[in-house]
Amino acid sequence: MGFPRMSKILIKFGVLLAAVFCLTSPLSAQNVKTAVEVPFEFVHNQIVVQVRIGGKGPFNFLLDTNTDPSVIDSATARELGLQVGPKGAQASGGGTEKNAFYPTRLTQVELGGVTAKEIAAAALDLSKFAQKMERPIHGVLGYSFLKDRIIQIDYANSVLRFFAQSPYPYIKLGPNTVNVIAAQFRYEDSEVIIESLYVNNEKMRAALDTGSSGGIALTPEAVAALKLEDQGQEVEADSVGYNGAYKTKVGVLKNLRLGRYSVDSVPATFWLPNTGHDGKKFDVNIGNGFFQSFIMTFDFKGKMVVFERVD
Repeated sequence: MGFPRMSKILIKFGVLLAAVFCLTSPLSAQNVKTAVEVPFEFVHNQIVVQVRIGGKGPFNFLLDTNTDPSVIDSATARELGLQVGPKGAQASGGGTEKNAFYPTRLTQVELGGVTAKEIAAAALDLSKFAQKMERPIHGVLGYSFLKDRIIQIDYANSVLRFFAQSPYPYIKLGPNTVNVIAAQFRYEDSEVIIESLYVNNEKMRAALDTGSSGGIALTPEAVAALKLEDQGQEVEADSVGYNGAYKTKVGVLKNLRLGRYSVDSVPATFWLPNTGHDGKKFDVNIGNGFFQSFIMTFDFKGKMVVFERVD
């Protein structure tokens, strides 16, 4: 007698659930009233936000999902009177030079209506970034600021949105489409990494890097695995990483596929050996040049990223 009643309950629950799905599609962002919006400038394919540190500023900061901890320019750290550790270490990242960083803390960070306290940071010379950006760059908001947050980057409207809950509450229950792609990520060695990217039909690990102004970049190991060493042309202008300038090549990939989204003849950067990109935990780096065609949502609480295409 109990089982028929349970079946009726499940059927009713299923009808109710279907009704909910009709009202709120799992594959599009929902209106979440708790979102805090913060404007940004998109300069040379970099996200530049205005930040106050300890009540002072505003300062120009970049937003970088693949930097940990956050960064404060060495000169700005001195200007603010921050306590900086005496022992430095070699910064990781692109470049053929050496740039040491020193541990410090940002007592209070204000980004629009978002406030955080006691943020771990590294004091680092960002003067070469500033030259490339053609404006002062005082710091970088990285994982030490972003962890446990849900942040949406709306490139078309130059707005960041901070949510208390995911704007895609049912995304795990629905399949990916051409226009909305969701993927679990892991955070490893200061990188947001997904496993579900295919390049020329080869499955590859991809780092999602909002600190990169480029689109698609292949590590030296990925270039070799795809047998592209003899392809591409060297770029005259230098790229700039935390360790200074470095040379690259550019080429074209036959195909790139992410979920049901697929594109042919994709321009790509080929990172060269000995430029700070060897031995990475990923094969492909994806930056703002690619992301700007989407609304990007990084859920650092649930380790989920959503690409929503903008037509």
